[in-house]
Amino acid sequence: MTGLRRALGLFVSVVAVSATSSAFAPSFAYAPDELSDTFAAAIELLHRGKKTEALAELKKVAAMSPDQKSAYALWTSRDYADWRDLLVEGGDFELVAKRLIELARVERKAVANDKDTILALVKTATTSEDAAERRQATRTLSADHGTYAVPYLLPLLADEGDDDRRVLAMHALSQLGGEAAVATAVAMKSDNAVLRRNAAYVLGNLGSAYGTGALQQAAASDEDPVVREAASGSLKRLGANGSALASFLAAGDAYWRRSDAALLRGEAGEVVWDWKDGQLVGTAIPRALYGSEMSKRAFYDALRVDPNSTQALAGLARAFVDGQTRIDAMGAAGQDVSAWKDAAGATLIAVNGAGVEALDLALSSSVAAGDASTASALCRVLGPLAPTATSGLRSALASKDGAIHSEAAVALAHVAARSGTPAGAEVIGALGHSVQREALRLALVVDSDPARANAVAEALRGMGAYATVADNSILGLTILHRAPALDVVFVADTLADVTTAQVIDELKGNERTANVPVIVLTSDEEGTAGTYGDRIAGTSTGAADLDAVKPALEAALTGDRALALSLASRSAEALAHLGNADDFGPALSGLAVATVRDDATAIPAMAALGARGTGAQAPALLAALTDEARSEGVRAAAGAALARVVGRDGTALDADAVTKVEAVVRSEAPMPVREAAARVLGSLQIDPAARTKLLEKLRG
Repeated sequence: MTGLRRALGLFVSVVAVSATSSAFAPSFAYAPDELSDTFAAAIELLHRGKKTEALAELKKVAAMSPDQKSAYALWTSRDYADWRDLLVEGGDFELVAKRLIELARVERKAVANDKDTILALVKTATTSEDAAERRQATRTLSADHGTYAVPYLLPLLADEGDDDRRVLAMHALSQLGGEAAVATAVAMKSDNAVLRRNAAYVLGNLGSAYGTGALQQAAASDEDPVVREAASGSLKRLGANGSALASFLAAGDAYWRRSDAALLRGEAGEVVWDWKDGQLVGTAIPRALYGSEMSKRAFYDALRVDPNSTQALAGLARAFVDGQTRIDAMGAAGQDVSAWKDAAGATLIAVNGAGVEALDLALSSSVAAGDASTASALCRVLGPLAPTATSGLRSALASKDGAIHSEAAVALAHVAARSGTPAGAEVIGALGHSVQREALRLALVVDSDPARANAVAEALRGMGAYATVADNSILGLTILHRAPALDVVFVADTLADVTTAQVIDELKGNERTANVPVIVLTSDEEGTAGTYGDRIAGTSTGAADLDAVKPALEAALTGDRALALSLASRSAEALAHLGNADDFGPALSGLAVATVRDDATAIPAMAALGARGTGAQAPALLAALTDEARSEGVRAAAGAALARVVGRDGTALDADAVTKVEAVVRSEAPMPVREAAARVLGSLQIDPAARTKLLEKLRG
C-alpha cells in the first residue's frame, strides 16, 4: 500500500472534506462490512466494464456518509490501481473517490506522528529476529507514518556499535521511499561523518532531485573522504549526472510547479525539516504552502552552491511570491493564517532584494508556466522597479491570460510614465479593457425540484447575481469545486441522492468554500434553522422569500474578483498618469464605461478622461455629475473632467446639457460638486453676451 499512500495528495487539491459530525450523521446505520462490500462491488463492476452499475454502487457508498476511520479502512484495504481506476474515470467516479481519499488522509494524519507507535515499530524493524516481523513493521512505518518515522531511524545510522541494526535502519529508510528523501537529504548537514556517509548510501536508493543535489554537493565538497566516496557511489547507482547547482535548481522548479518529480506522485507534505542541534527537527506547515516552502529551500541551497546564480535568485523570488499569494488566498477563505503573516514582510524584502534581472527572469518563467497568480504579482513588483520595458513584462503583455496581460499593462504604463516614453497602443488598449471589467456575483442552487430551483435562480438574476442550477448534489458539488468563486449556495432540505448535511459538510470542509453562505430551501424554516444552527446563513421557502441572501450579495468581494476590481482601479490610475505621447483612442470607450463603476475606479477614470477625453465621452461625465445618488467625490471628479473636455471641445455640450449643468450649480448639492459644475460653465466657449445672460441666471 506504500504507493497508494504516497499518491494521496495528488488527488485532494480540489476537494477538502471534513468528517461528518454526529449532529449531521445519516439517520440510518450500516455495518463496516456493508460499506466495504458495497465499495468492493463498485470496483468489481467497474473492472467488468459495467460503469452504470458501478457508479450506482459507488453512490451508495457516498450515501452511507463514511467517517474518517471507515474511509481509512477502505483506503488501506484496496490496491492503488483500484483508486487510480476510479480517478481516471472522471466525473462522478472521480468526485466520490476524492471525497473518500481526503477523509482517509485526515485519519492518517491523526495517527502518522504517534511517537510511541513509531518507536515500537522501529525497534521491531531493526531488532526482531523474525524477518517476517521486520518486513511487516517496515511496511507499517511506510504505510502509516511515512516521513514522520525518519527522525527515529536516522540516529541509528550513526550507531557504530551495532552493524546489523544500522543496516536494517538504512533498509527501513530506503523502504519509506520518496517521503524519506527530503528529511534524509537534510541530515547531510550533520556534523557526524558516519551519519552523513550512511545517509548518502540511503539517498542512493531513494532518488529525488533534492536528494541528488545533496549527494552532488557532498561528493564535491564534503570534508570527509569516506563521505565523498559514499556520495559518489550513490550518484553512480542513480545514474545522476550534472552539478549540485543544476539539481537544486531543478528541485526548486519542480516544487514550485507541484510536479510529481518533486512531490512523488502528489504527496504534498505537511512538515518541513531542518537540522538543528544535531538532530532532525520538523515544522508543521499547511499543505497548500509545502511546495512554495520547499521551493525556497531548494533555491537557497542552490545559492549556497553558487551565490552568483541569477536563476536561483529568480526562483527564490518566484517561490516567495507564490507562497504569499497562497497565504492571501487561505486568509480570504477564512483560514487562520496569523502564524504565517510575518512572512509578508520577509516576502517583500526578499523579492525586492532579488533585483530587476532576477525578477524579470522569474516573471518570464511564470508566464511560460501559465502561473497567473505568481506572474501577476511579479508584474506588480516590477512596475515600480524596472527602468525600461523588460523582456519579462513584454512576454506578460503577450500572455493570453487576462490577469497576466492586464497586470503587465499596468506595470508598463508605470514604466512609461516614469521614463517619459510612449506606452504603446497595446498597453493603452489593455488598460482600457481592464478598466471596464466587472466582477459578477455568483450563486449556486442545488435542488431536485426544478421548478423551485429555476424560480430561485431567476429571482437571483433579478438581484444582480449570476445563478447556476444543479438538479442533484453530485453535479452541484462538481460545480462547487470547479467554480472560481461563489457568493452564496442554496441547497434544498431534501435531495434525491445524498443528504443536505453532506453537501453542507463538503462546503464547510473545503478551504475555498468554508465561508460561503449556505441558505437551505425548506418549508420548515424553524426546524431547519434549529438543525443546522450557525452552519447556515439562513433559510428560504423559495423565490418570493430571499431576504436571507441580501447580506451575501452586499458583502465585499474577495479573491480573484476583488483583484479584478483592484486591477480596474489601478488601470484607470495608470491611464490618468500617462503623458501626451500616447493615443488614448483605444481606451476612451472603456474609460467612459468605467464612470459608472465604484468610486475607486470611476474617479481615476474621470481624471484620465479629463486629460485626454473628447466630446464623445461628455455624456458619461455629465450623467455622473448630475446623478444625486453618486458620491460627492465622483460628482466633483466628473465636473472637473467635463470642464477640461469642454475647454478642448466647445461643441461637447448642447443647450440641454448646459441647462442640466446650470441646475447642478443652483442645487443644494455639496459645494465641491457645485464648484466643479461652475467650472464646466466657465469652460464654455460662448460670446460675452451669452455669458452675461448665464451669470444673471446663476445669480437669480
